[in-house]
Amino acid sequence: MRAFYATVAWSARLLFRVLYGVRVTGADRLPMTGAFLICSNHRANLDPPLIGGHLKREISYFAKAELFENRFGGAFLRKLNAFPVKRGQMDKAAMSTCLNVLSSGGALVFFPEGTRAPENGFLYPKFGVGWVLSKTKVPVVPVYLHGTGGARAFKGRRPQLEVVVGNPIPFAEMVEGATETREGYQMIADRILDRIRLLSLETTIEHISVPAPIESREIIENEKLR
Repeated sequence: MRAFYATVAWSARLLFRVLYGVRVTGADRLPMTGAFLICSNHRANLDPPLIGGHLKREISYFAKAELFENRFGGAFLRKLNAFPVKRGQMDKAAMSTCLNVLSSGGALVFFPEGTRAPENGFLYPKFGVGWVLSKTKVPVVPVYLHGTGGARAFKGRRPQLEVVVGNPIPFAEMVEGATETREGYQMIADRILDRIRLLSLETTIEHISVPAPIESREIIENEKLR
């Protein structure tokens, strides 16, 4: 791990601990070498730094293109392995970057829902993650983030947030029976989200007996602004 990345990750962990309190479950399940997709639910802007700060591996991830409009902010994000993605469309440049990261043996964070879901729920995923997985043939590491949608600094019980890391899932298991079509990619994306939802049952700071439902994307009034 590069010194700059490690310093920012340590700072993020400290800040999250002070503001919210964080518990990490299943950290030893994360592979320390090799290429894989880290697929997580997404409920708040806290999610990318929460993952980046608490996984013991240097990772790459998407960030909305608007964040790169500021020269200094964009340079900072790029040093943290972030790259821009245009939301609301199939961004070919961003997809190409995904393939490059994984083909070079890196670890990539992907939010299958594509945008922030309701506070305690999930959104039907987009097919993009299925396309990336079918092209790269890497394992999937599901991650469930708990509490970020309703997190309030210095308020409520502690810890407020939990990162639950699942066991790596072989590529073949994720794509079994799926064709190289949009429908097949969607099938893969749906399977990945199901694995993330199941991880919610392993949350230790709150008892969850049944995974939260998957909501229609119609509840998002303007997806590009989220």
